[in-house]
Amino acid sequence: MSGGLVAALIGLAVIDSLNLSTIAVVILILLTVQRPVPTGWVYAAGAAVAFFGLTMLVYFGASFAGTLVDDLATWMRRIIFLGFGVMFLVFGVRRFRTRERRGYPLLRWVNPGTAFPLGVVATVADLPNAFPMFFAVERLIDAEVSAPTAVAALAGYTVIYAVPTVIALVLGILFKDRPRERFREVYARLTTGEVRASRKMAALHFALAAGCFAVALFFI
Repeated sequence: MSGGLVAALIGLAVIDSLNLSTIAVVILILLTVQRPVPTGWVYAAGAAVAFFGLTMLVYFGASFAGTLVDDLATWMRRIIFLGFGVMFLVFGVRRFRTRERRGYPLLRWVNPGTAFPLGVVATVADLPNAFPMFFAVERLIDAEVSAPTAVAALAGYTVIYAVPTVIALVLGILFKDRPRERFREVYARLTTGEVRASRKMAALHFALAAGCFAVALFFI
């Protein structure tokens, strides 16, 4: 593989690794379950295995599709921007009224025995947000990289994807209660109190939604 392709894959993997939903679940595990460290590691393993499995499915499926790859990438871009447009539109409507923030406590059944399938299900459910992975697969196929090399590259991609989750878990292990107290403060700030109505924020969200719709419809 060329240096440019490697750099592109690393950049896409870094973007993909900033997956707030996966990191949020890890933080909730550290805060709420009785055995946070083993549960967190098992959850991370489930998420990583599921993500790598999805990359293999997308890569070999796209390779089999052949001529459909270019159309797949184009439609993925459109779907992504349309999805963001709908999201910002909903956010804008919600900012017209004051509402209470809601927490997201984990259920009692989350433990080392159930964390692996939880990681798998959470990763599969979050697939629409993994759009950089689709672009990475597109780059590999366009570069006509051999299948073994592509599999190795996507394995490395998965490792980078898992780094933020691993960092959160390592901090929880090394510093024990100190990062957990910080996580609790952040979690409390994000899940308690009220979100006040704001016409300015609603207008900003509507503008962002219009921009996303315009990109999806006229620039892709």
